[in-house]
Amino acid sequence: MDPETPQKPKKSSLDTAANIAIIVVCAIAAVVLIRNQFFPPRPGPPPGSPPAVEKGDRFDQIKAVLPAGTSRALVVAVAPGCHFCNESMSFYKQLLDQRNQKSSPVRFIAAVPNDAAKTEEAQKFATAGAQPDSLVHLDFNTIKVPGTPTLMLVDNDGKVLDVWVGKLDESGEKEVLKVL
Repeated sequence: MDPETPQKPKKSSLDTAANIAIIVVCAIAAVVLIRNQFFPPRPGPPPGSPPAVEKGDRFDQIKAVLPAGTSRALVVAVAPGCHFCNESMSFYKQLLDQRNQKSSPVRFIAAVPNDAAKTEEAQKFATAGAQPDSLVHLDFNTIKVPGTPTLMLVDNDGKVLDVWVGKLDESGEKEVLKVL
């Protein structure tokens, strides 16, 4: 060997292992990115969860709480501790204001999961200036409420004509306002 020629340092097994680990991590990241880009997750409840309310469902429990002469109603399921429900109160006020301006026959009914929640939720609606036509206790499991808030447009027979789940964005709010 010529003393003037620099020698390549030998790769240690630690360097080799690090390079292999980097390649594996990059391959996994590529698979995840490709999977999410070309095969997005399907919307809907996770497998094994209880069924969620859908258009066309009919509930005697909802029919029973509709005021006499109601042709259609917006039933909003709210619960204590639901921050999305609290954040939606200004929208419910806007909804009621527009309904009253249009003299719409659509009733606005607030539903809570138990009688104990009525007082707290009534106070929240009153504070927001969004007094519902009635505040009722409904079994959320029976009417398949997947989470709160859930807004259901129902007819006089308790049939669900449309449903919105969660805090609505601007386009969702516009969609609900159109049903008035």
